[in-house]
Amino acid sequence: MKVENYSCSKCVGDISEFIKYGKTCKGKQRYQCKRCKATSVLHFRYKAYKRNINRKIILFTKEGLGIRSIARVLKISTTTLLKRIIEIAGEIKMPIIKLNQSYELDEMRIFIRKKSNPIWLVYAIDKITKQVASFYIGKRNNKTLNAVVKTLLNSNPEKNYTDKLRNYQYLIPKEIHSTKRFETNGIERKNLNLRTHLKRLNRKTICFSRSTAVLSSILKIYFWSGFS
Repeated sequence: MKVENYSCSKCVGDISEFIKYGKTCKGKQRYQCKRCKATSVLHFRYKAYKRNINRKIILFTKEGLGIRSIARVLKISTTTLLKRIIEIAGEIKMPIIKLNQSYELDEMRIFIRKKSNPIWLVYAIDKITKQVASFYIGKRNNKTLNAVVKTLLNSNPEKNYTDKLRNYQYLIPKEIHSTKRFETNGIERKNLNLRTHLKRLNRKTICFSRSTAVLSSILKIYFWSGFS
């Protein structure tokens, strides 16, 4: 069995520096890197164990493929894929929010499992870079809005731009709050991009997230996987 194009997962050693190092309890050949002494199995029967599978899951998620589509392409089960997505999202860290920046905030109505179960995505983007600074999923109430607003207020923002939803005036100090027309064009365009790119966020769709945990994980990968 050929083992070209493999490299050590711990250091820069290539396949020429691997030596056989016994077998696993299931009879798989184990190899050891001569440089760092790390051991690994190079060939797996089940594709979900392949070394670069997580990278492909991130790539396909950011390209807008659905769960079943990714599972078909990678030839793994949807159950395994869902578990792996949640694991990947758990390792992604929220990017550090810079001080004294301006942000745009907005809400987006989406659905869990069926259209009779609506839920809201509240998020904020940096007005200059358009990078998502924070997001939260929940009901359209002060608790959900405040989860994002608090994160922004901790960074001493210069200005927070929102629509005219009344709840914001109770959560954002008046001196840094603006509801002027056209000031939220950036995040409104972001809404359009999200709905176009991710089927589960489309207005008219039969693609729904199974749970808020899955939806949150997908969004984490989509927004921040490049910052982990």
